[in-house]
Amino acid sequence: MKTPRALQRFRSNILAGMGLGFVVAAGFTIWVTFLRLTVGTRPFEHLDTTYSATVALYWAGGLVGGLLVGMLLPLRRWPWGAALLGMVGVFPLYFGVELTNSTVASAFTLDNLATSAFLAFLVGGSAGMWVWLDENPHSGGVLETLRHPTRSTLAKMWAFALVVAGVSYLVLPRWTGSWPPVLVLFTAFVLFIIPLGVAVLVTLAWVRQSGTRLGS
Repeated sequence: MKTPRALQRFRSNILAGMGLGFVVAAGFTIWVTFLRLTVGTRPFEHLDTTYSATVALYWAGGLVGGLLVGMLLPLRRWPWGAALLGMVGVFPLYFGVELTNSTVASAFTLDNLATSAFLAFLVGGSAGMWVWLDENPHSGGVLETLRHPTRSTLAKMWAFALVVAGVSYLVLPRWTGSWPPVLVLFTAFVLFIIPLGVAVLVTLAWVRQSGTRLGS
C-alpha cells in the first residue's frame, strides 16, 4: 500500500510543479508578446533570435523548472530546501533568457551558466525562503531566534554582520581582481550584502516586536 501512495504523491508533486512552470512560462510569453506587438522584431534580430524561438525557450525553461521543482518538492519542508527549490526552479528559465541574449556561437558558455546561476540564487533562493517563512510562521532553531530577536541577539547579529562585511570589503578586492565578474558579484552578495541585509531585517523584527510589547 505504501508504494502506490508514494507514487501518487510523487505524481501530484510533478503535476503541481508543472502547473507552476506553466504559469511562469505563460507570464513571460505574455510579456514578450507585448514586446513583439509594440516594438516589432528589432530586439529579437539584435540578439540573433526570433519571437518564436524566444517563446519556445521560455516554455522549455518554465516547464523544465517546474518538473525539477515537482521532483524535489519534499525539500520544501526545510527552509534551505525551499530556497534550493526556488533556485532550481528558475535556473532553466534564466538560462533560457541568457540563450536569447546570446548569439548561436556563444550560447552555451560559462558566463551564461554563471549569470543564470547568480540570478537564480538571488531571485529563486529569496522567493523560496520567503514562501517557506510565509507557510511556517512558527519555526524553531536559528530562524525562530532571528524572527523573534532579543536585544542580545540583535547586538550579536550586527557584530557578526559588521565583521564579515568589513573584512570582505577590505580583503576581497585584493583576491578577486582576476575573477569573472559574475563570481565577484556573487561573492560580494554573499559576504557583504546578505550579512548586512539580515542584520537590517532582524532590526526591523526587533523594532516591531518592541512596538507590540509597548502597545499591549
